[in-house]
Amino acid sequence: MDKHIRIITVTSLSLLGILCISSGIMYSSLKAKNVDEKVLVIVEQKQVSKETDVDIKLKDLTIEVNTPLSVKIIDYLDSAVSDEVLANLELDTSSVNVTQPGTYNYTITYKKKIYNGIIIVKEKEVPTNTLQSITLRTLNVNIGTALSTDISNYVIEPLTDEIKSTMFIDLSKVNVNAAGSYQYTITYNNSIYTGTITITETQPTLSTTITEEKTPQEPPSGDETDQTQNTN
Repeated sequence: MDKHIRIITVTSLSLLGILCISSGIMYSSLKAKNVDEKVLVIVEQKQVSKETDVDIKLKDLTIEVNTPLSVKIIDYLDSAVSDEVLANLELDTSSVNVTQPGTYNYTITYKKKIYNGIIIVKEKEVPTNTLQSITLRTLNVNIGTALSTDISNYVIEPLTDEIKSTMFIDLSKVNVNAAGSYQYTITYNNSIYTGTITITETQPTLSTTITEEKTPQEPPSGDETDQTQNTN
């Protein structure tokens, strides 16, 4: 082989080797730079308080005079709440006077927050079959006898249960343990009626037994005496 050709061949192989080595170094360098990176993402879950989401709405109630107030808080709520919230509610109806007509406020407290409601106390409705007026009886009662609580026993007019429920009788001034005349009242349809009850002493019972007098027997006559003697 010609010396000149040999030199060219060796030089070409040398350059090819250098090129291969350089390519290897460059590939390794590029691979080292192309490293997969893992990112750790931490998700922190916080519990959001639901206290601010509680929406409590109260009812505006209307009741008749002398109607007892409910002690159940749920009867005053106009919106649904959880059992946990219900257990932490405090009811205050101390300012409501059920014996007097009027408009009153009541409150329900939840975690220091106060909610206000209204209770209207109204007069009892008079039935449509109402009486214009009533007449009371004058009664005579023996001393020590308990007075009846049935209003029908004090009013002359016939009464239905519906009408009797609107009446109020006051017997507080009648002393059944002392003889005398006492007044009682019945309030009906915004009017007061007065009657009289007389307490009397119990009269002793008179004996009706009649004692029969025996008639003395007459002595036998003389003839009868003689006949008796003759017989002997």
